[in-house]
Amino acid sequence: MSEKAAARSRRIVTEPIRPLMVRLTFSALIGNVAMHLMGIVDTFYISRLGTLELAAASFVIPVHMIYISLALGIGMGMSSLNSRLIGESRFADSSRLISDGLMFAALFAVVVAMIGSIIIDPLFRLLGADERTLPFIRDYLNILLVALPPLMLVVIGNSTFRSMGNIRMSATLAACLSVLNITFDPLLIFGIGPFPAMGIRGAAVATLLAASLTLCVSFYVLGFHEKLIDFAAPKWHHLQDNWRQILGIGVPAMGANIMTPLAAAIMTGMVATFGDVVVAGFGVGSRVETISLIFVMALSSTLPMFIGQNLGAGRTDRAYSALMGCLKFVLCFQCLVYLLLLVLGDSIARTFSDDARVIDVIRTYLLILPLTYGAHGVVVLCMVSLNVMRRPRMALLLTFTRLMVFYIPLAWAGAQIWGLKGLFMGAAAGNILACGFAYVMIRRVCRELNLLPGQAAGMEVVTGKA
Repeated sequence: MSEKAAARSRRIVTEPIRPLMVRLTFSALIGNVAMHLMGIVDTFYISRLGTLELAAASFVIPVHMIYISLALGIGMGMSSLNSRLIGESRFADSSRLISDGLMFAALFAVVVAMIGSIIIDPLFRLLGADERTLPFIRDYLNILLVALPPLMLVVIGNSTFRSMGNIRMSATLAACLSVLNITFDPLLIFGIGPFPAMGIRGAAVATLLAASLTLCVSFYVLGFHEKLIDFAAPKWHHLQDNWRQILGIGVPAMGANIMTPLAAAIMTGMVATFGDVVVAGFGVGSRVETISLIFVMALSSTLPMFIGQNLGAGRTDRAYSALMGCLKFVLCFQCLVYLLLLVLGDSIARTFSDDARVIDVIRTYLLILPLTYGAHGVVVLCMVSLNVMRRPRMALLLTFTRLMVFYIPLAWAGAQIWGLKGLFMGAAAGNILACGFAYVMIRRVCRELNLLPGQAAGMEVVTGKA
């Protein structure tokens, strides 16, 4: 590990919490804005092709999210372990962990993409796609699946940078990916200049090119600038031990992360019963949701690293203060976001479609669900904090309860009573109930680990109990 990286780690456990978290989160925010802007721009350009193409892209969103969630699960396992190792100043072990983890991630990404290519038709028929939409789904996803292995490795590499406190590099690489994708999109979708007009396939090719180029930059920086890739041949017992530890946190984290796109897929299936036009509007609303939660996602990138390094250094007081401060912030900030969406909702809807029915769906979505994004944010931050506290099964339980006990059942019940508007209202009620459950759970874990103010300092977290 470079001296600059070691100095950065020392600042994480000594500098005043609030200005440090603001600085780190602002850097993460840039990266998250870039990543989500990529999805928004993709949706915008595809919407120019027609309603069927937009519906096809909306059907693919949950599947794309599943693959990224798998990458985030592996990244969570690596970053949770790595942040603790860095906090304990075990830099050689950190380098070996990262090297072994990336090797596993590469193998895993290829296998998952191959499986995805086999199940396209039965999966999307199950989700409600009809014969008019399926050809566009095939065109888009057949190429996107090739892009997913490099894209997954970019996501995992960015998690690694965040775990060692280099939020700026993580943000830079995310911006690189986004800028490249946004640049290639119109060239390949519409055939500008010497480029062929590929339609919806062009959006997938743009992602493939952007992810491959960004991956090369990521590996170069990680290996030669940060010196965090061990190029020596791995010993089997080291490889086995590191993979076991990564999967010990990563598998429950994958399960927790997959719950979100799985719920999105179920929601898409329920929405599909109202027709392709409603699916198109719901897809736009989902994209807007990712932007609305951008501060939450930025905090979910920095908070686990901060907690992990401070727990590794024995600074439990700093870990707890940062956690509670972030929970209060997201509740207040998301209220402001909701007020902004109330003002801009109509303009947003008209930007993505000129179909009056699609516009009406987008307006309804933005009127109801964003009111509970603060509650959603609390759940997200509690979930990532539980992982770095070595409680991955509790994080999985929290996510399962939010989505499969509250969110989906209440959305279904609302749809049976009040139609599409009731579906959105039920989902919003699920977010609120899950928020209360998450807070009770995180307080319980903090009490178990002696993190609450007034408790004796302790580091029972190293036991890895779940």
